[in-house]
Amino acid sequence: MNENMIYIFIALLAFLAYKKYSQYQVLKLVPDLLAQGGQIVDVRSEEEFASSSKDGSINIPLHSLKKRMNELDNKKPIILCCASGSRSGLAKRTLTAQGFENVHNVGTWRALRKF
Repeated sequence: MNENMIYIFIALLAFLAYKKYSQYQVLKLVPDLLAQGGQIVDVRSEEEFASSSKDGSINIPLHSLKKRMNELDNKKPIILCCASGSRSGLAKRTLTAQGFENVHNVGTWRALRKF
């Protein structure tokens, strides 16, 4: 393995570790966010949401988020989830660009099952 590949591998590992740590930090906040009236928003497709979801979550698929963001209360925390954390990450960027401030990406909806 050449030296460049080792650096790429190390950078990839560091990125994955950072992503996991960030998700862990947000998950620690979930009980407080829910106590503040947090809204769990699942941005998976309607079909994915119908097959399984976190009780109490609402489904606003990522592709329709801009049209439906008026359904969200900007005064309460917004807790985003999806299947892997990628779509909820995009949803977070979309909402913050539109002026939402208290937005949190927890990654997978399964991570919320314990709350």
